[in-house]
Amino acid sequence: MIVIPAIDLMDGKVVRLKKGKKEDYTVYSDSPLDIAKRFESLGAKRIHIVDLDSAFGSGNNRKIIREIAENINTSIIEVGGGIRSKQDIMELLCCQVQRVIVGTMPIKDPKTFEEIADEFKEKIIVGVDVEDGFVKISGWVENTKINYISFLSKMQEMGIKETIVTDITKDGMLSGININFYKDIALKTGLNVIASGGVKDEQDIEKLSSIEKYGLMGVIVGKAIYEQTVDLKNLLEKYR
Repeated sequence: MIVIPAIDLMDGKVVRLKKGKKEDYTVYSDSPLDIAKRFESLGAKRIHIVDLDSAFGSGNNRKIIREIAENINTSIIEVGGGIRSKQDIMELLCCQVQRVIVGTMPIKDPKTFEEIADEFKEKIIVGVDVEDGFVKISGWVENTKINYISFLSKMQEMGIKETIVTDITKDGMLSGININFYKDIALKTGLNVIASGGVKDEQDIEKLSSIEKYGLMGVIVGKAIYEQTVDLKNLLEKYR
């Protein structure tokens, strides 16, 4: 199981939201590139970037993402947030981003997504944001009433291998993770699962590592890094 540090971008700054609410955020840095370089220097295998402006439909941070991708050499860059067309995917993959995270498109435009999944499936990660058992999309503002297990099973049938699952009720709250939630997903879908949302401390990560055998391949850590409730250097050395 690997630890994946996160960079959430809004208005060109590194921020963290609480439960995905745009109006409830904290700014942690004015220099996303410096943060990314620090993560790389500590040994991060991946860096998780979310373009919140794009997710909310209020602009984008593509220039900054390109700058990060062009200056990071050893970490895989994965990007999500507002990726809703083939053009979005092509633009990101052409600027040295290695993985794109798609969440809204499979529901809003399933035909296009099926074509994209067939062409780029090795580079596509399906992002699934869950609240009260249902998938939420469009920057977490739209409830689809689609059961998340059913949705993930369908994605696996299409050839998708990897998913990032966010527990919205935990995200940005430093309240700890729901280990049974992720274990259930790994067992029922057979996908490689990356957990996201609510990591409070190293004990949470230790709990998650206990279900690696069921298909949990990684965990995204955000606010716990910025609030220094975990030691990222130690985590990256321990979980490789």
